[in-house]
Amino acid sequence: MSLETKLRKLREQKGWSQMDVAHQLDISQSAYNKWEAGQAKPTLQNLQKIAEIFEIDFIDLVQAQIPNIDLSNAKFENSQSLIFDSTIENINYSSPELADKILENQQQMAKLMENQNKLIEILLKK
Repeated sequence: MSLETKLRKLREQKGWSQMDVAHQLDISQSAYNKWEAGQAKPTLQNLQKIAEIFEIDFIDLVQAQIPNIDLSNAKFENSQSLIFDSTIENINYSSPELADKILENQQQMAKLMENQNKLIEILLKK
């Protein structure tokens, strides 16, 4: 099943509009519409978010698409990750917020690495 068909079916199963899904993904409705229409493909980060909001396994979402996934845009765009710059000396290392953010980033990285490993395993089997 194509990704666009899978996205539409998952959305319809939840009874959500395209706007509902776009809002949860923090993207425009027109961007999401392009994914369902097959006119554009979501980034790996957005695929992970899609799997989470539809409560499905990432691999189940992308398995049929693996040969077609565009990895050229597999960056951490708009990532919530901490960025350390020249103001590093001003960071309060005992801050609970910093510790929470670091833990959150570690969890996100672990999820991405787990999914990357699954993709590699599938590609090696082909």
